[in-house]
Amino acid sequence: MPNQLIDQFGRSIEYVRLSVTDRCDFRCVYCMSENMTFLPKRELLTLEELDRLCSAFVSLGVEKLRITGGEPLVRPELPEIAHRLGALAGIEDLSLSTNASRLAKYASRLKASGITRLNISLDSLDTETFKGLTGGRLEKVLVGIAAAREAGFAPIKINMVVMRGVNDHEVNDMVEFCRREGLTLRLIEAMPIGPGGQEAQDHYMPLSEVEQRLRKQYRLS
Repeated sequence: MPNQLIDQFGRSIEYVRLSVTDRCDFRCVYCMSENMTFLPKRELLTLEELDRLCSAFVSLGVEKLRITGGEPLVRPELPEIAHRLGALAGIEDLSLSTNASRLAKYASRLKASGITRLNISLDSLDTETFKGLTGGRLEKVLVGIAAAREAGFAPIKINMVVMRGVNDHEVNDMVEFCRREGLTLRLIEAMPIGPGGQEAQDHYMPLSEVEQRLRKQYRLS
């Protein structure tokens, strides 16, 4: 492809993450500070602008799009956005990152729009720990995950940020939950991004240590 995007290391760029909003209905301690300011809604890309932008990326060889935020599902027209992007000739993979709090309402429409893969943030299976970490309700997320499975999404990946002294004791429970529900678990280290991330760094736990814990109970490949 003559106009293909190439980075400074000579690699073809075939994957783009598209943030459709900076707003979120959760306040995860490692992500958002209490004094976050958000873009005025008039400054967000419109449906037409998103369509034009992604069409330009596709013309340059992009084949995979991931819709992100903030929390994408706080934007009411997300199903229409997904439908337009999924209809672009050349897009082979359209995925969504979400906290799943609103997924029960939209799961079937998103599946019909062309989204095939989901990444869902889930840091705890304990109601109070979850609320302390996110400010949200665990029940809504679990219902959203169930709705996604019912709608036929596969794979569904669960992202768990492991924090020492906060939720690290739940890793085995999360493994068993994902095995039981047919989900793919991805364990993530707390990263020092922004004010919340700096505080989360106090609870940093290397994945090498998590792996050693898991080896005591599971045979890892």
